Amino acid sequence: MYSKTGFPVVGSMLVFIGAAHTALGIVVWATKDQDTDLSFWFTGFGVAGVALGITVIEVERARGYVTSPILAATAVLTGFGLAFEPVSGFLTLLAPLAVGVRGWIRKRNAGAKRSGTPAELR
Repeated sequence: MYSKTGFPVVGSMLVFIGAAHTALGIVVWATKDQDTDLSFWFTGFGVAGVALGITVIEVERARGYVTSPILAATAVLTGFGLAFEPVSGFLTLLAPLAVGVRGWIRKRNAGAKRSGTPAELR
């Protein structure tokens, strides 16, 4: 089933961020500008980011929004990363997180309006 909202924005943003990290890891490795450890972490987390993004795309297509457990895990990952590296690539995760939370709130509010409260059903 394809999402009623159209293009899966949050998952696509995560795939883009992961692909950029993977490319940067390869460039760091090829130029031998930094330690190979840095290249490993950029490439490894880039591939994991692409995998996460593809998974989120599937959830967005199936549900029409990103679910709260995925948003919570992304928020924890972002908070953890920003706590240890305040000026880093973890800042880029704030954009898909914000878009995902906005979509989740919209979907939740739309469901509440549709179902009605007990007082409205009387």
